[in-house]
Amino acid sequence: METIIYLGAFGALLQYVPQWEWVLKKLRLNFKPFNCPLCFTFWGSLAYLSLTQNLEMMEIIFIASGAALLAELLWRKLNTY
Repeated sequence: METIIYLGAFGALLQYVPQWEWVLKKLRLNFKPFNCPLCFTFWGSLAYLSLTQNLEMMEIIFIASGAALLAELLWRKLNTY
């Protein structure tokens, strides 16, 4: 459960940091999935969990989906003034 929170918070906060936008522009990666919190967190979590955790694929997909949803909700809350 805490993995979902950690990955979701990281994905949302990374999209909120201005330096991330600068990196995307310099590397010409300013398109989906890199500039979308939901997409980036899902694919990043999927890659991270696949490489580091000894889990079944359905568990990895479930955790990545939860983290992506949380990242999108946090990002929307951060950008609502």
